[in-house]
Amino acid sequence: MSEPDRPIVVVPDGLAARGRPPVTVPEPSFIYRAVLDHVATRYADRHILLAPANDFGCGTTEQEVARRYLAAKGLTRLEAPDSPDIGYIDTRANASVLRDYLAGLGRWPLGPIVLVAADAHRARAQLCFRREAFEVARVDAVPFERSPDEQLPRRLWVHRHAFAHRLYEIGAIIRDACRPGRK
Repeated sequence: MSEPDRPIVVVPDGLAARGRPPVTVPEPSFIYRAVLDHVATRYADRHILLAPANDFGCGTTEQEVARRYLAAKGLTRLEAPDSPDIGYIDTRANASVLRDYLAGLGRWPLGPIVLVAADAHRARAQLCFRREAFEVARVDAVPFERSPDEQLPRRLWVHRHAFAHRLYEIGAIIRDACRPGRK
């Protein structure tokens, strides 16, 4: 499969929040927005798979927010599977639920993909998608600037602090490396 034919799989990275206490709103977080802007700039003509994720209580999932955001930028080849009602969907579940969705449509195995994730999330995303038997041909690790003014849902507090975020990712990588993979 040539590079232009490879599907783009986008790893979600949170929604925004407003107010005190923060209330989640159906907009991408500053981290996810950087990832989505990267996708819009580099892959506008490609098939984009937005991994199923969470709604953080706002009623609209991360992948649906991303689909709307990218559609507003003119992208048309977008696929945003529904999220199952299984509680919090972590990075491993992003991959697992997407794999099950594709298998249910008879499109598994998918073949080589380009995985797009925030740079802070790259290593764990790559590990989790490979453990779910995705053939990751390349990872685009998207840099982002932490925004002191933009809020996040409480669950994502660690994303606002670079050092804490690195520690969290290291711990999550260790946990996910110990979980068995699928074939």
